[in-house]
Amino acid sequence: MAKHREPSFSLNEFKKWMESQSEHDVRKNQVGTQVESKISLKKLLEKIEPQEGELYQIAKEFKRDGGTLVEMNGQALLIEVNAGRFIISRLFVRKSDL
Repeated sequence: MAKHREPSFSLNEFKKWMESQSEHDVRKNQVGTQVESKISLKKLLEKIEPQEGELYQIAKEFKRDGGTLVEMNGQALLIEVNAGRFIISRLFVRKSDL
């Protein structure tokens, strides 16, 4: 009868490694994706943090035309539109169907 061998790696370490791999791959694949707002213009004005450009113009353009995902940092997304760039939580954004 064969003996049961314990794995030579830590399950917790493996889980952490898997999470870091999938998160990295998702980020890499998502940059450049066209995204759009899930919320109203009024809510956008409250939720976005402009990095370049004027708040109202950025929000209006993003609501009307969507934008391009430039960078991801956890839940924060850096999105670019013609009028500028802004940061917003990924909770308020979805992939564009365009």
